[in-house]
Amino acid sequence: MKAILWALFFTAPFLFAGCRTGVILKDTPLGISETRRTVVTVFGEPRSVSPNGRELYSKYYDKKGVPIERVELVKERFYTLVTILGDRRPYDIQVEVIQEERDDDGIFQVSDRDEAKAAPLAEKLKKALHQSLDSRNIIDDFRSF
Repeated sequence: MKAILWALFFTAPFLFAGCRTGVILKDTPLGISETRRTVVTVFGEPRSVSPNGRELYSKYYDKKGVPIERVELVKERFYTLVTILGDRRPYDIQVEVIQEERDDDGIFQVSDRDEAKAAPLAEKLKKALHQSLDSRNIIDDFRSF
């Protein structure tokens, strides 16, 4: 019995290491390019995009949501990470708000992931995705080739 408990104790961190954080929007109906376009309209032009185009990093902002003009003057900053999950439609979209704090060396380190701030942003994105779906013209958007 002790051996089983010890085995669980040592393997638990590896089991929970793969857990995702943030808010996940399930089964979004749009394609990747349309989803990226909607994310840009909601969060603004991204600071960076991953090579495969599925991770979009927003510009830095403070705890009130105001964009930061000069990053070198602040001690903490936030940014939103939007990740498109899945290999085909319908995609899941993960929205995370990540907090970074400056350490003694002046380097920003991730200090927290704030799900309370991610929830209203995810709801705003969800509404925009559905509005984008409603305004889409099926006949004009159809491409046979």
